[in-house]
Order: sequence, then structure tokens, then C-alpha cells
Amino acid sequence: MNTTLRIALAVLLTAVVAQNAAAQWNNARLDGGRNRIYMTVGLDPAVISTVGYARVVPVLGHDFQLATDVGLVTARLDTHDFKARVEVQTPVMRWQSLQLSGAAAFVTRGTQNSVYRGLDFGADATATLGVYRRGWFAGAQFGKDKDIVTHITHTKWYREHVYPDAKDGWYLDCGGTFHYGLTAGVTLGRTELVGRAGFRRTEDWNPIMPPFYGSLGIGVPF
Repeated sequence: MNTTLRIALAVLLTAVVAQNAAAQWNNARLDGGRNRIYMTVGLDPAVISTVGYARVVPVLGHDFQLATDVGLVTARLDTHDFKARVEVQTPVMRWQSLQLSGAAAFVTRGTQNSVYRGLDFGADATATLGVYRRGWFAGAQFGKDKDIVTHITHTKWYREHVYPDAKDGWYLDCGGTFHYGLTAGVTLGRTELVGRAGFRRTEDWNPIMPPFYGSLGIGVPF
């Protein structure tokens, strides 16, 4: 296995260790409170726990929801395996209860193992078409998560036992994944419960293991 292939595999692991597991909130309730705190637990592909804060900001009479959150791999609660996101989400088109919304996020991911330490910067864009009512919503989603630039630092063990001349550094355009599936939520008082589930593919539309994702979230506006 040559150096380029080793780095590509390492970058791929960085790309999938902490994907987007955030919830899609009910656009019909953006006026229920300008602020929201939320938590999600999701499989994508590791089990990741995420906590975050969102605020609805009106611009020229149109509501935009700005959110930021941090997630850690739940199995070990290792701060080296993390993701952090800054996202903007807004309804794009609507007809009665039917809405098309869009979300764009800047994503930072990190991981560390016996082979390498990786830090990745990327972006995720997702479109959701659904029916939004005050007490519930349901929709279909399609999006792409793209790695923009990744920094790889190989460990001493890797240099001593596998490849002593491994090159550390920044690597551009390290791949991406498509994700598509369903999302739905219900309102219980002021609390929103939201679920997401679907499938993932590489940007060449090849399968990924595991091929599916899913998350459950709870959010409280105030």
C-alpha cells in the first residue's frame, strides 16, 4: 500500500468519524421563541452526542436560524474525536403547510488513533421538503457533506512500524458524502422531539459502512 493510499484511507476515516447529526427543527414554530437549546444523539457512523444553541434572526422580514453545536463520540467521551458546527437554516419556499428549507453548515472535525491525528474543515448543505404544522412536521432530506481541507499528523508508532517517511501536512479536497432520508418531529408543550434516519453514499455514489445514519433530538425554545 503506497503513501497516497494510506493518507486517503486516513482522511476517509476522519471524514466519517463525526458527521452531521443535528436535528431539523419545525419551521412552523420559529416564532415560538427566538432562542433554542438542544441535544441530539445519533449514529453517523459512530454514536455521537451533540449539544447546541440556536437563535432565530429576522433579516428583511425573513427568519434565519443560526446555530452552533459541539459533538463527541459517546462510547469513550474522547475529546480528540469531536465535531463542531456553525449552521444557518431558513425556509426557502412555502405553499400553505408545504415548505422547502435549506441549511448550510461549516464543520470542523477531529480524530486521533494509533496511526494518525486528523483535523478536518468542511461544509454541509442540506435541503428538506416537508409538511410543517404547529404540532408536528415530516419531510424528506437530501444533502452533501464535503471535506475541504484536512491536516494529517502521523504517529511515532506508524513511522516506526509501517512507513518511516510518511508526510504530515494539509491535503485539499479529501472527498465527501451524500446523505438522504426522512425527518419528523412532534411538539409536546414547548419541547420539540425530532428524529432523522436515512442512508449515506460517497460522492462517487459508492456504499459506506455503515450505510445508514439516524439521530434523535430534543429542543426547547425560549
